[in-house]
Amino acid sequence: MTEETTIVQRNAMSGRRAALRALGVLLGGGAAARAAVQGAWPQGRPIKLIAAFSPGSASDLLARALAPELARALGATVVVDNRPGAGGTIAATALVNAPADGYTLMSQTAAHAINPAVYPSLPYDTLKDIHGVAPFGAMPCVMVAAPAKGYRDVRDLVERAKTRPGVLNYASAGIGSSTHINAAKFAQAAGIEAVHVPSRGTAEALTEVMAGRVDWFFAPLASAISLVKEGRLQALAVGSGERAPALPGVPSMAEAGFAAAQYTSWAGVFVSARTPPAIAQRLHAAMLQALEATPVRERLAALGVTPMPMSAPQFDKFVADDVSAMAALVKSANLKLTN
Repeated sequence: MTEETTIVQRNAMSGRRAALRALGVLLGGGAAARAAVQGAWPQGRPIKLIAAFSPGSASDLLARALAPELARALGATVVVDNRPGAGGTIAATALVNAPADGYTLMSQTAAHAINPAVYPSLPYDTLKDIHGVAPFGAMPCVMVAAPAKGYRDVRDLVERAKTRPGVLNYASAGIGSSTHINAAKFAQAAGIEAVHVPSRGTAEALTEVMAGRVDWFFAPLASAISLVKEGRLQALAVGSGERAPALPGVPSMAEAGFAAAQYTSWAGVFVSARTPPAIAQRLHAAMLQALEATPVRERLAALGVTPMPMSAPQFDKFVADDVSAMAALVKSANLKLTN
């Protein structure tokens, strides 16, 4: 007699209590799984939502937009905890090392899929140790510069860079970040030599650009849009192939004449792969509920995020495909992401 047959018989003979016990066994046999099935999770403990980059970054802004509604959906407190550094790998390591009980989540961008190509000795397996809860959506970067630089458009910037090879510079939110890969693709597509100035996060990079110490930055649209609208930054182009609804007057990189430079980032929430399925499923449902809440939908739209609804398995496949695509891109295009 198989274990599955025994479980079915127990369910039939013992009613609801035995069924919950059996389902707990199927979900991994842990107390956390049984508690989730019985509705006792979360209970009396705050949920930590780790933001993989610094305050003001896309992962941070999106986490803070989501947290109140996610807390409401779960009936729990959700606290945002910034763990910036190394393209989000510090945050991912903290997630993997935390107890897999659903009380630790991570808000991360497309850097998650780029990191395996940049850091060959990660202390975790990107696909095996971390699973997706749900995506926030797609979000392009926007190429910004200080208005004082006086660039007429992207082509003007390229012409200046070509007259002074290796003199102009560009910022990134860190080596291997989506802001870095967009800039590296642009430099290659434009045929220019420029110096990469990695920052300790988006906020620092934006500060350097506004101060004129860095010539340009492919900033996450979510982080730069308010500065663009205030006139503190000049938006030259969005890094994607199409214009961003949040900045309809700014051309796409394809319209600017550099279609090969286009790149669209994304962001989502992740959990340890060891998390009991019942908890992971409840987190997914709660996040979808939170994303549908009017305050969150309006905030994400204002930040230039385009929804891309997916199930958790679909999100995992999307990430796996992006990991492969980024590895192939870095290798075939010989993108220099280490300096």
